[in-house]
Amino acid sequence: MIYKPRHCDIAISHQCMLRCKMCHIWQDTRSFHETNWLDLKAYKKFLYELRDFVEDPFFVSFGGGEPLLNHNFLGILKICQDLGFKSCLSTNAYLLDEDKVREISQAGVNTIGISLDSLDKYTHDYLRGKQGCWDRAMRAIDLIDRYCPDSIINILTIIMGINISEIIYFTKWVYNHPKLDGVIFQVIQKPFNAHVPEEWHILDEYAGLWPSDNNAANLVIDELIALRQSHHDGFKIGNPIYQLELFKLYLMNPQGFIKPRRCHLGDNAIRITWDGHVSLCDEMGDIGNIKDDTMQNIWLSEKADTVKRRIAACDKNCHFLVNCYYHGDSE
Repeated sequence: MIYKPRHCDIAISHQCMLRCKMCHIWQDTRSFHETNWLDLKAYKKFLYELRDFVEDPFFVSFGGGEPLLNHNFLGILKICQDLGFKSCLSTNAYLLDEDKVREISQAGVNTIGISLDSLDKYTHDYLRGKQGCWDRAMRAIDLIDRYCPDSIINILTIIMGINISEIIYFTKWVYNHPKLDGVIFQVIQKPFNAHVPEEWHILDEYAGLWPSDNNAANLVIDELIALRQSHHDGFKIGNPIYQLELFKLYLMNPQGFIKPRRCHLGDNAIRITWDGHVSLCDEMGDIGNIKDDTMQNIWLSEKADTVKRRIAACDKNCHFLVNCYYHGDSE
């Protein structure tokens, strides 16, 4: 039996207009041409080949960087919709004005996740490094509800020291908001695209990101669990209870091993970079490039099999399995 991928994460952009405290991708100032980004023709070829290989339901997530900075994004999104893929856009919402939301509606998208880390606009703008981010996120919620009525709207929130005291109030705000479908939490980890030591969280540069009071953090997460358990709809909290429990273990000892079982990254997910490189795990290197071969050949290649075996045997203390790559089968 051939196990086929069920999800594709496309890092469609390696640029961002914000200067987030928890992500340094904005420091990459290379242009589209300098990073050899894929053009629309290459994405169309890849997606049609992928359609011939995978089965439904198949999910395509767009991230980055900020996906909306890729001028081919709407065309790529339309192709996904035409091929019957379930699409998800994660965005900081800074570029989501009325015209852009209308265009996204015409292309078609199943889920839109909006980054929002605080109900205090000054806190959110401080964390995102640009004034006006909070106002634009709030505007985007209204615009998406108006022009994309069939799309799911989720709030994407990072639990940090600076916002942990408002997380429960924040969660209740999402629950009571008629235009929002849910909130998905991550817990702060080593800033993305930053060259920092493993004990980054004790550095003065990142003071405020790491929750310094572990007992207080545990109480907040326990209350999230209680809210999720006490409501038939999970109180609109998208995280499984087991994942929330992992958050507590991770915050208690980020250097401790928190992976519950063997790594699943080689089982059913692929990641495509803005220049076409294919990987199963960022730590294991590429398994091919969609400019050079089909996804089916790459997935079934000897190189991919080797990486899958390495992943299955990996005992690295990998924080990605707490957040983006958490696997619900661990419950």
